Amino acid sequence: MATQTKTETLLEVKNLSVDYFAASGTVHAVREVSFTLNRGEILGLAGESGCGKSTLAFGVARLLRPPAYITGGEVIYHPPASREEQDAIQRSSRKTGSEPVDIMRLSPAELRAFRWNDLAVVFQSAMNSLNPVMSIGAQIMDVLKTHRPDMGSDRRKKRAAELLELVGIAPDRLKSYPHELSGGMRQRAAIAIALALNPEIIIMDEPTTALDVVVQREILQLISSLCKELSTALIFITHDLSLLIELADKIAIMYAGTMIEKSSSVDIYTNPRHPYSFGLLNSFPNLRGPRRKMAGIPGTPPDLRHIPTGCPFQDRCPLVYDQCRSVVPELQPATPEKPNQLVACHLYDKRYQSGVTPTKEVFAQRYEALAGRE
Repeated sequence: MATQTKTETLLEVKNLSVDYFAASGTVHAVREVSFTLNRGEILGLAGESGCGKSTLAFGVARLLRPPAYITGGEVIYHPPASREEQDAIQRSSRKTGSEPVDIMRLSPAELRAFRWNDLAVVFQSAMNSLNPVMSIGAQIMDVLKTHRPDMGSDRRKKRAAELLELVGIAPDRLKSYPHELSGGMRQRAAIAIALALNPEIIIMDEPTTALDVVVQREILQLISSLCKELSTALIFITHDLSLLIELADKIAIMYAGTMIEKSSSVDIYTNPRHPYSFGLLNSFPNLRGPRRKMAGIPGTPPDLRHIPTGCPFQDRCPLVYDQCRSVVPELQPATPEKPNQLVACHLYDKRYQSGVTPTKEVFAQRYEALAGRE
């Protein structure tokens, strides 16, 4: 894989929307979500269960099945430049050589070629995603046989052994079945399968679920090192924001099917702008420092069949005011000094005056007051 810089755009998601059609009403699971993923970058998607994280990622990969339907938007993939194109790029001011591709417009045959070659997915719960009646080696070689038909059986077996070693599993485990491996080893095997064809993008959906904290950290370190070594971009989905602080370059926080904050992991950790982001961060304790009282986020997410007018977080927000109940907030820079820290909250919109300065201290006080009233 050619060495790329992180400033080059790899994937552009523009106003992607996904609905689930049901007899009880249409569930608006993802609503006009946009983001950009650069080459070699790790993007974390965080939020409560049911906020649309997995639906968004599977929509990008076009893995959704009825009753889920993509109702709008584009997903533009920028392929890496070939060797000839790289030479031409060096002689010009262009950033990429190949023509961008809209994944939403790919034919079934084109989509089949795109998956695994350019985009791979590590599904939640490795024990369920791996085939229980096929050995680990057979599952890796099946990917190679399908997408590299010119590769001989000996070369496929050698490549499978290399992949297992890459993720820290001994090659003699090629003949092992999923039930013969521990949870951590199964997760590593699933990552090895995703890396089989050196894809440009990998989507990981809750890859550390049900693992103990020691194995969890090992998996996160493995993921981070592999992304750096292979220049692979990663979309990492989790409901645990604390995992992303150390792993991700950028974090996007979702709520009720939309993105409410996007920023670098450092900015999210040191100065979360949205009240919901602060509530998520305040949901896990600090390992060092003085003891502090923890206050959870009150209430429950809204029914996605009947999303309230205005801000979807209004019924749970400790700083809600009149405009929040009538005007939908736009994702925009929180301050002129931080143009890349985007937040969908009226507290930062100069058109509306709340009379409250949104700081971490104010968020903490208001959440504690809400907790005291419950």
